[in-house]
Amino acid sequence: MSTVRWSLKVSPDTDAAVRSFLGQTGGKKGDFSGFVETAVRERLQRAMQELNESEVVDGAFSNVVEAIRKRAAALTQKQVAKLVDDAVGAARKGA
Repeated sequence: MSTVRWSLKVSPDTDAAVRSFLGQTGGKKGDFSGFVETAVRERLQRAMQELNESEVVDGAFSNVVEAIRKRAAALTQKQVAKLVDDAVGAARKGA
């Protein structure tokens, strides 16, 4: 499987909570990446369900990604930056 490297910034509290959880559940090297990928996939699927996207018929992850790409194609860089800022703000508030 091909992978892409992400550089993420999270609060110290979130970092400690995730690492503690992984440690308590027998996490091994590489489990952090899997945890983040699973969380992102689940959040994307939930967001697409909330939006009732007609392009997503069977809920398959590839359909979710394709629907997002189609919607994002018309966005400007400024709009994307605002969406990212809003999402990060919501995540920090625990939304």
